[in-house]
Amino acid sequence: MVNKIFKRENLVNNAILFFAIFPLIPNNTKGLPVILLFLAVLLSNIKKHINWKWLLINSSLFLTYLISLSYTENFNIGLKKLETGLSILIIPIIFFGLIAQHSFNKTLKTKFFKFFIFSSFCFSAYSLFFIVTDTTTNYYSDWYTDKFRVIVTEMPFIGQHPIYASIFLSISVIFFVELIKNNSIKTKYVYILFTSVNVLLLLMIMSKGVVLGLLLSVFIGLLKNFRKSKFIIISLICVVISLLVFNTRVKEIFKAEMYSEINENFSTSIRVGIYKCAIKVIGEEFILGYGIGDSQRALNLCYSNYSNVLLKNRYNSHNQYLDIFIKTGFFGFFIFLYFLYMNFSKACKNENKLMIILLIFYCVLFLTENILVRQSGVILFFFLLSFLSSINKTNSTQIKTNGD
Repeated sequence: MVNKIFKRENLVNNAILFFAIFPLIPNNTKGLPVILLFLAVLLSNIKKHINWKWLLINSSLFLTYLISLSYTENFNIGLKKLETGLSILIIPIIFFGLIAQHSFNKTLKTKFFKFFIFSSFCFSAYSLFFIVTDTTTNYYSDWYTDKFRVIVTEMPFIGQHPIYASIFLSISVIFFVELIKNNSIKTKYVYILFTSVNVLLLLMIMSKGVVLGLLLSVFIGLLKNFRKSKFIIISLICVVISLLVFNTRVKEIFKAEMYSEINENFSTSIRVGIYKCAIKVIGEEFILGYGIGDSQRALNLCYSNYSNVLLKNRYNSHNQYLDIFIKTGFFGFFIFLYFLYMNFSKACKNENKLMIILLIFYCVLFLTENILVRQSGVILFFFLLSFLSSINKTNSTQIKTNGD
């Protein structure tokens, strides 16, 4: 009987660890880990308990989207976007509506970090194989990285948009730094190799906002322990300098012409035009926004009067804060900021340094990308937010794990 209970409860551990191979899961099945975790929790013997406060806070973005559906004109588009973002509701229901008093132990956390680093390494190795063996693509002599990005996107089975691939790789680096800081890796040099390969691919595909978020968050995380972490900090400074010197996608930020007219060959120039339109449409529907189904239409109308380049490609706002403002107005934007503030405050109160670093990382990403409009972004963000806040909570039971 005891073995049966243990096996049923261990389903939850295995479902958690399944999230660690997220970088290797094909895009059309990214929701599978959420489904498996939900079923595992229902089948487990963990005491079911609802923490209404955090359930409402962490699902508040979905609720604002749901409200905006009532006044959006493109109702069907709104429904599809709600379906894509369903994890914003389901994941908080799992962690704060079903197992709110439960705490996962640190052994499981360490396992998760190691598996995530390894799965990211497998993604990197797979990507580099296609990059190295490619014979049809002509690469630019000044290491302009769009060609690498195209290959990563179009790889068979696990091809991934460069932004989300960069997020996976960056999080693996953050996990590596966390393991090194806590002396949690016995085979340290193996994971140094894994992380080096991940960093190599990260620099090759060069998503500027993601790399900036990684450098800033890791730098802040290490600053208090400068003496112990000076090698990593110096390495980060060297990476920044090399990017400024060698990488075209980074150097374009400092060109004045990027901000005067739209040039479709440069992402910085395109973003400037997008942000101008985004701010314009926000001003026209400031309080409630356009609704979850009409945000893109509002942007397209502005593009039609501003730039054929932007209209042709139907760019989204490329800024999560602006995206939420366009969809739900100041009402939803304020709720989203409150959600971030409460989680940051909770992490500070619990001295959860890793959560603080990850929140800083994502808050920087939100400035340059709509991370929460695809399952690759929304699932991982809300899972990490929930899982890492459920490790070693006080006055709670723990699932045992089968060693490290």
